[in-house]
Amino acid sequence: MSKSLVLWVENEPERLKNFKRDIEEDDTIELVIRKDAETAVQYLMDNIEKLSAAVLDIESFINPNSEEETKTSFCRVRDCIQKLAYRNPIEYFAFTGKGKYLEDVKGFREEYQCEIFDKNFQGIEAEDYLRAIVDRHIIARISGKYKAAFGLSSDIQMDLLKILMILENHEYRNADVYNKIRKVLDWVMGYCYEIGLSQVEFTGTNLNDCSKFLGNPLMLEIIPAYVQRSFHSAVTIANEGSHRLKIDQDTKDGIAPYLVQSTVFELLNILIWLQTLSTEEGDIEARKRQTQAILEEMEVMRTRR
Repeated sequence: MSKSLVLWVENEPERLKNFKRDIEEDDTIELVIRKDAETAVQYLMDNIEKLSAAVLDIESFINPNSEEETKTSFCRVRDCIQKLAYRNPIEYFAFTGKGKYLEDVKGFREEYQCEIFDKNFQGIEAEDYLRAIVDRHIIARISGKYKAAFGLSSDIQMDLLKILMILENHEYRNADVYNKIRKVLDWVMGYCYEIGLSQVEFTGTNLNDCSKFLGNPLMLEIIPAYVQRSFHSAVTIANEGSHRLKIDQDTKDGIAPYLVQSTVFELLNILIWLQTLSTEEGDIEARKRQTQAILEEMEVMRTRR
């Protein structure tokens, strides 16, 4: 699983070992430490695309002879983050022990456009906030990258996000993805029946029957061949994988290194294509009549055998 990188500008990181340990202990976040504004800005310029957030310690920018220079140095880093948002927008906050800036938290938020936490007394709150903004960044990045797949319904967005996080984290041995895909396919089959694309009502246990109807050669007049194949492949793999059979074990053992990716992409093909179908009431009724006629033709062909 790849880690989310967070820029931490801190002049004395050795004094905050607990913060670093707590943030990094679950191996999902890695702190990249820079001790001053100059090196922080250079890192941002070179690596902004790699980052998920930034933590800024005001003490790292302090000029004991100039309060204005202290503010200017802090703002240089903040401004750099904001100017580079077109490459990768990240959230940031101040994590400081300098009392002056903590005396008026509301005023600081308004002036510097970010949250602020006291490193001496609010370590846990800062950790929770950092994890939250990293999660928001991951969600925004994945939602943007696969935007076309999220337009079908809000009902499956969180399940789809979990699936895509597995894909983006390169967890190609994570067989749990098949259960998640199966859950989305369950919803999809109900949706297909609702919009008149399928004549097989989904009961919770007849995923294969729904897939067989959609994959029938007679349905080619409505469903493109590649979408039919995506239905067949995704349903077959998700069914077997979710029941802990050979596909599940081969995925865990690394024998099928590209199966997670290919199955997720089959699901995306389905979700994107379904959005091309009209959900206007008249169109749904016409589609129901069309698929009913196809079902009757299937029955005629079956009785002739």
